[in-house]
Amino acid sequence: MLLRRTAISVCALMAALPAAAQDIQLDAITIEGDFEDTFFGDAVALDSGVTKTGAPIALTPRAVSVVTEAEIAERGAQDVEQALAYSAGVFAGEYGLDNRSDWYLVRGFRPASFHDGLPARYGYYNDTKPEPFLLSQVDVLRGPASGLYGNGEVGGVVNTASKTAAMPSENVAQLQFGSHDRRQVGLDVSHDLTADGSLRGRVVALARDSDTQVDHSRDDAFAIAPSITWEPQFGTKLTLLANYLENQGSPMIQFASLYGALEPAPNGAFLDDGLFVGEPGFDRFDSESRGLTLLAEHRLSPVWSMDARLRATRSEADYRHAWWAFDDYPTRYNDDGTIDRTFYRAENTLETFGADLTATAEYALGAVAMQSLLGLSYNRGEYDSDFGYGTQIASIDPFDPDYSGAPAITVTDTPASTVEERGIYAQNRATFGGRLHVDAGLRYGEIETGETTGAFSAAAVDARDDAVTGNAALLYDLDNGVAAYVSYAESFRQEIVGTDAEGDPFEPTRGAQYEIGVKYQPQGSNSLFTAALFDLTKSNLAIADPENPNFSIQTGEVEVRGLEIEAQTRWRDLRIDANWTLLDTENADGNAIATVAKSFGSAWATYAPEAGVARGWEVGAGVRYSGEKQDGGGATTTPDYTLYDARIAYGTDDYEVSLNIQNLADEQHVTYCAGAACYFGEGRDISLTTSVKF
Repeated sequence: MLLRRTAISVCALMAALPAAAQDIQLDAITIEGDFEDTFFGDAVALDSGVTKTGAPIALTPRAVSVVTEAEIAERGAQDVEQALAYSAGVFAGEYGLDNRSDWYLVRGFRPASFHDGLPARYGYYNDTKPEPFLLSQVDVLRGPASGLYGNGEVGGVVNTASKTAAMPSENVAQLQFGSHDRRQVGLDVSHDLTADGSLRGRVVALARDSDTQVDHSRDDAFAIAPSITWEPQFGTKLTLLANYLENQGSPMIQFASLYGALEPAPNGAFLDDGLFVGEPGFDRFDSESRGLTLLAEHRLSPVWSMDARLRATRSEADYRHAWWAFDDYPTRYNDDGTIDRTFYRAENTLETFGADLTATAEYALGAVAMQSLLGLSYNRGEYDSDFGYGTQIASIDPFDPDYSGAPAITVTDTPASTVEERGIYAQNRATFGGRLHVDAGLRYGEIETGETTGAFSAAAVDARDDAVTGNAALLYDLDNGVAAYVSYAESFRQEIVGTDAEGDPFEPTRGAQYEIGVKYQPQGSNSLFTAALFDLTKSNLAIADPENPNFSIQTGEVEVRGLEIEAQTRWRDLRIDANWTLLDTENADGNAIATVAKSFGSAWATYAPEAGVARGWEVGAGVRYSGEKQDGGGATTTPDYTLYDARIAYGTDDYEVSLNIQNLADEQHVTYCAGAACYFGEGRDISLTTSVKF
């Protein structure tokens, strides 16, 4: 919304390691240009911490995207799925209306979920979803990343970052009203606690009362995240962050029959996307989480600096759900048009502890500038799901439901699952002549999983694995804003527990990716254009043993080849963010990978005049396209769809009023179908948000 001219002065001094390096003095560099600001800060991020190197995205030989706080607000994102909806290589909303978790795919695979640089998910349905108002940004690293993050999926890493007192911020109060009787209030307040500003505090909080698109469902929330940052001297910073989040919600997902969603039901009709086949007063997903995080950074010398991240969390969820039963195939309807329901109840808990410690050296070996990173990590998770099923009282008609009540369900205590992972890793970047960057890294990790009925230390080890993973890349900076690169990266994931017919334990699945790309950042601007071609393989998948049908063997492999194009730029008063992804996928059976669209993309444009009578107004429009998807077996195809979003806002330096509309045309669509079940996507959603700085 505002234009500002910035001058950035950079002085770099890299001291020598003893007996191994020379000091290099670099002249000050001044870059001048127009960088746009919005009410919530910069719309485009040119740096990301997700690679742990601190290198600008334009000089990073990997595919990296950042969704800024400004973009989250501009697009009216109400969860992380919506925040990622305009990111290259990311397909958000895989299972449509599902309030139990955020679902998204990166390059055809579910990525590892991190928060503030530490693992955020163990098991399922035992935690709260992140609230966008509490986030400063969302980073995406596409492709294998075990060299940095250890055990994880081949698709990459999505990291959500908290708002803390460590970053500059202004006081903001926010009030939001929207569709489905949505009412939300947010508050973000920070203040210097000492006269010299060395001690600073910040509190971010929200409260929400809301129904949802699905009948008899809700999405109420309360969250508070206080933090305090102490900066006793330049180069030393300690931040302590506490967070509490409570959500009184509903599962929302209905597992509707394909007949009535994609094809006509036996009565010739189609289901409404607000369908609720659960039981009023029974269905719920009430979750609560608490956490304490320590973030520390310290410069030991002109060469060495250290970074530490530690977090402990506990969460629980009361999960009750009645869904459309998976019987009476293929239609899943009874002869009289009614349906059966499955009643389920679970009491889920999760406890985690994570730590990641890194030491970084910046020095020179002759004329070669070096950056070396050494890291240690430890992560532990214990997740428990005690559950039970109940027998339905009576069938219901999904087109005219007469709810029959819920049965009593006995919850059965089961052992908890435990995960413990340790890793040591090293990354190095060597820069020759200021143009050629050579990156390489290795990580050794070991992981144990098991079950316990007591403390974690009492867990029985069901699987113990270790792995060495690496990555290597070359990037050449042409010194005109263009940089070309080639990279290779690996991943491993422990996901198959058990043995084959010979009694040998299964190995972790493995991932490998080759990628070539080009990045262009016009000099003196924060526009960024990127393109990447990649070939990604996941191996060691378990498939049926043809000689021993009761066992499996690890010879399965899936492959994804793709092209990603992304552009973030400004032309006069017009800001544009666009991307396109093409994927060619093949699973272990030779079919396209389930849930993955062959092509998808999005574009968002904002017109924000900086002068004249229209100054202060913003008009935004977006389009999201998803190509057709297969079910992994060639039986069911989910058709493509196109959705439109819009925004109009007016603001000054002190306040902003924004009207956002998601799915402007209220297009009823299905995000995916398989196994005679379909998942409805979100319909039209309107929100009016007023934000005030004070």
